[in-house]
Amino acid sequence: MVIKTENINTISLNNIDPDHIGLIVYNLKDDYSCLQNLHLPNRRTFYTVIYLTSGLITLNIDKYNCQLQQQQVMFFSPSTVLSLLTENDQKDGWVILFEEHFFTQRYNDNVLHHFSFLKTQKMQPQNVAVEQQLGWPMILETMHREYLFSHPDAKNILRSYLNIFLGTLSRNVNTEGTEIPKNEKEEKVISFERLISEQFAHERLPSFYADQLFISTNYLNRLCQERRGISAGQLIRERVLMEAERLLIHTYKNISEISFELGFENVSYFITFFKKKYGVSPEEFRKKQ
Repeated sequence: MVIKTENINTISLNNIDPDHIGLIVYNLKDDYSCLQNLHLPNRRTFYTVIYLTSGLITLNIDKYNCQLQQQQVMFFSPSTVLSLLTENDQKDGWVILFEEHFFTQRYNDNVLHHFSFLKTQKMQPQNVAVEQQLGWPMILETMHREYLFSHPDAKNILRSYLNIFLGTLSRNVNTEGTEIPKNEKEEKVISFERLISEQFAHERLPSFYADQLFISTNYLNRLCQERRGISAGQLIRERVLMEAERLLIHTYKNISEISFELGFENVSYFITFFKKKYGVSPEEFRKKQ
């Protein structure tokens, strides 16, 4: 089941709480109003973590449906297209919503991106280890209390607890210690990927991004091959194709409208570009979903 809409709306924290501080913490047992904003396909300007201690929630992420069950956690980056399909009334757990700048105001700009699980979207819920089941309630209850009472120093305390929570969540997800090593080359590739997300609809050439990063195009390609196993151009094309998938699956826009939105000069080139990857035209791809 996929819900379609005319446009994929972008939700900000202002839509949920106009008085937010860059982070919102909800206890689902007391208040699940934050989930009401997720019923139609949406992108968000913030990261989302849902930890369910009881109950059931059915979600659609991009082109995948999944069920979040008791003692499972899911996390969503802002760019993913997310919609809430069903939920039962007897649910308990926690929802954390936070903007990137809330975290980076205290920590280095790229530190958040070293939590690789936030960058590489997992399409299935993660079972929560017993260690986290015992430790997370204290962390989340403290965060919720600090969020509600808004003490003058609440932001600093909440950033510290968020860092601890994300660190233990990373440990839960990466049980074999597979976090991406932090070094200068990885920092450059992360910055490149962030630029792609901002500019992919208008800028397709690796040379543009290399100039933005103050490095040569050849060096950018070497970095991408070394750190991601594909060329800089392929990373850009993969991002364009991901967006094409999302628009085909979640909206009623016709192929011409999608082609224009993605910055293609004509529809036939978009169809050829898409078919080279998927082996079918965009229209055929849509019919199969």
